[in-house]
Parts: sequence; C-alpha cells; structure tokens
Amino acid sequence: MDKLVSVVIPCYNDGAYIEKAVQSILGQTYSNREIIIIDDGSDQKTKEVLKRLNEKAHLLIYQENKGPSGARNRGIMAANGEYILTLDADDYFEPTFIQKAAAVLDNYPKVGLVSCHAHLFIGNTIRGEIISSGGEAKGLLIKNGALASSLFRKKIWQDVHGYDEKMEKGYEDWDFNISITKAGWKIYILKEHLFHYRLKEKSRNHFADLSFKYDLLAYIYIKHKDIFINNYEDNIINLFSRIDKSEKEKRKIKNTFTYKFGATALQPFKFIARKINEGSNTEK
Repeated sequence: MDKLVSVVIPCYNDGAYIEKAVQSILGQTYSNREIIIIDDGSDQKTKEVLKRLNEKAHLLIYQENKGPSGARNRGIMAANGEYILTLDADDYFEPTFIQKAAAVLDNYPKVGLVSCHAHLFIGNTIRGEIISSGGEAKGLLIKNGALASSLFRKKIWQDVHGYDEKMEKGYEDWDFNISITKAGWKIYILKEHLFHYRLKEKSRNHFADLSFKYDLLAYIYIKHKDIFINNYEDNIINLFSRIDKSEKEKRKIKNTFTYKFGATALQPFKFIARKINEGSNTEK
C-alpha cells in the first residue's frame, strides 16, 4: 500500500488563492493523502474561505501568526503521514507530482527530500521558471537547490528539529535544506516543471525589506559556519554577487514611474512636516 502523504498548507491572508492550492492536491494521481491547513492568524475574509474548505481538509488548525516556520512545524507535528508535502497557499502542483516524488522516496532510502522545477506565473501568464539544482550542503550555502514546497520524509524534519522559527522574515526553507544535507540526507530533483509559483506584484515595501536579506544571510552563514569556513573563497564571491544584485534591484525600482510618482506626490507632505518640525524647534 502507498505510504500516507500529509500535505501541510500554511495560510496567511491567502483566501483568494488557497482553493486552487487545495484543488491541486485533491486532483493528484496519488490517493493516499491527508490535507492539513494551518490558519496562521489570517483576516476574517480568509477565515470564511477556510470554513468552506473544512470538509476537504482532514484537519484545520487555527493559531496566532507565527510565520511560515511556525505554521509548517505546527502542521507537521499533527501529521500522520510518513511523508510530508509542504505547499504555500498561493501556489499549486501538477497532478502527478506526489506520485512521482513518493516513488523516489520509496526506492532511494538515502534521499530525504524530492523537489522539481517550477513555472513562475502572474494570473494565467507564465513569466519565468525556477530550475532546481539539488546538491550537497556546501553548494546549498551558495544557492538554495530546492523549492520550499517539496516532498520529504517526516524523519528528516525530526532529525533537524524542524524549521527554524527564528527565521520569521524568510529563507527558512533554504536553512532547512542545508540542515538536512548536513545530516547526511540527499536532495533529488525531478527534472520536470511540476510546480507553479505565484508572483505577486512587488511594492516599494518589497525593496525596503531587501535589508533583511543581509541579516538572514548572516544568520545562515553563522549557523552553518563550518561549511562557510571550509568553502571561504566561493562564499565570499557569492556574498559580493548578492550585494551587487540587490543594489541593482533597488536602482531599477527607483527608476520606475510608480516609484518616482510616489516620491513626487509625497513632497508637499514632507515640506509641511519639515516646517512643523522647524516650528517646534523654534518654540524650544
């Protein structure tokens, strides 16, 4: 009999998309599965959608917002399956992914996690792709080699003590993949585009948050400093490359009409605020 696969879907204000995600699991060619949805402190509108999905899910967990790591860990703790599939609520899989990925875990005992390639999309339009590379720990420190939504053995999650809940701003899946390869597990890549990753419109806040990337990278490198030190030259080059890329992204968004218009529109308010501040200083 096929091993039970527990599909863990954290949801934070993704009521507009989660039905598509759940439907992609119900439409899988692999039938022995359970769906666990974690409402990670969503708004009321999303909660109404989740109520409608309650009959399709085996378990619906409500909790205060703890971020992706906390939500995934909570769902996996409640999972009955020997295999775990994580899925973000705004993305979805092709119907054959679980069947193909589970077959790899069944036949290759040293493989701990199975991922695939992905299409990037907005609406109904494909805008790009992710080519997952897999790899070992030293390579993963330079680049994440697998998708956040992947199939893995519950045992590897136990071996590395789950997702790191200190990583609230992102990259928790990258850290998880490094940790499992350090523990001796292998990552296997299905060389097919079996996953769809939704690109949401980026706001100026996205680029304001680029500074978090440096903090997260520093955290990952310090946590896995043994690998970093052993591959010092490659990782230093990678760090400078990332900094350069981030700077180019910021310059690119600053040259867009939306950004320039927003900055221009704010000028009168900045002038008023400056005058009020000057007046306050004069009174003192």
